[in-house]
Amino acid sequence: MTAHGPIIVHPRDDEPLAAAIARALSSPAVDHSQFAALSELLARDTYLAEQVNALRAGWAITPPPATTPLARLRRRLAWWLCGPELAQINATHATLTRLVESLIAHLDAERAARQALAERLAALEE
Repeated sequence: MTAHGPIIVHPRDDEPLAAAIARALSSPAVDHSQFAALSELLARDTYLAEQVNALRAGWAITPPPATTPLARLRRRLAWWLCGPELAQINATHATLTRLVESLIAHLDAERAARQALAERLAALEE
């Protein structure tokens, strides 16, 4: 994973997987058009694709790195005192991220099923 979020690898025809991974890693940034292959809904709504990408990248609560001894002490005390609560918050954020992705996938599947039914109905009416 990069600092910008996950990288989606789509091997081209007759392209080895290692070459596809190298191509994806050499790209300068995460391309939101990569989400188009995952969901028609994300392909049509770029704002939703950006927000889902931000949700994937930032669901974990992690404190900034401590540089001074006092900052390291504060960080250790915070994790010692609030560790279980922060772990629960991280677990909740991870679950909510997976739920949002699952709901998007279900909405996309429902849209595809409705479109297939509409096409079938149109074919029967002809």
